[in-house]
Amino acid sequence: MNLSSTMSDGGYTIIYNMLSLGIASMLFTTVFLFVARERVLPRYRMAVMVSGTVTAIAAYHYFRMFDDFKEAFGPEGMGVVAYNVGYRYVDWFLTVPLLLVETVAVLALARAMQTQLLVKLVPAAAAMIALGYPGDAQLNVFYQGDAPLWGLLSTIPFLYILYVLFVELGKSLERQSAAVQRKIKELRLLLLATWGVYPIAFIANMNATGFDETSFVLRETGYTIADILAKCLFGLVIFTIARIKSAEDSEEFAKAEYKD
Repeated sequence: MNLSSTMSDGGYTIIYNMLSLGIASMLFTTVFLFVARERVLPRYRMAVMVSGTVTAIAAYHYFRMFDDFKEAFGPEGMGVVAYNVGYRYVDWFLTVPLLLVETVAVLALARAMQTQLLVKLVPAAAAMIALGYPGDAQLNVFYQGDAPLWGLLSTIPFLYILYVLFVELGKSLERQSAAVQRKIKELRLLLLATWGVYPIAFIANMNATGFDETSFVLRETGYTIADILAKCLFGLVIFTIARIKSAEDSEEFAKAEYKD
């Protein structure tokens, strides 16, 4: 849905500040992850670099959303220029599969197991985002008010991803140390908690007709907070797991990095 309307000063300020927070969070997490990648063993650097790529992609799209928001609702736009909600979905279409890639990559599983998991997770993630967009954007592809249908279709790959993460990936955790198992469980719960925000915001906006400022502010705020947690915090946990596994693999690394 290309939103075009005016906003109150309060609503405008909230979203303006949230998008600014999103830019800062994504940008500086990216800088940290790429600078700090040398603090893990080479076999785990790919996972850290994928995490940095996720936040870099998100930072770019937050810049685009920030500029688009100012044009649509700022003094110059005044509701004449439409706000394009598609920027978020382009971002998610790229970053959500990569979030799953870094989760698998950091475990350094056997190549066959990695391939088996990613072949299931990546297409499902892409399908989840692609099917959610027509409903959230209220494109009315099949009929007027078909958002619930798209929400239902998007839920199917979402549930499949949860099955793979909690059941199939869980089987591979038996060979991991207790510390790594604990962090992976935290990652899965973080994904479940943050991804749970998106369908809530989707449902809240589903029956909106025209421009509803309250729904719009809640949706953009919820999406931004969830993005920061699901990308920045997630990436930092991936970095922590990479550090733990590096120390477990190399006594020399552990002594150098964890001096008393």
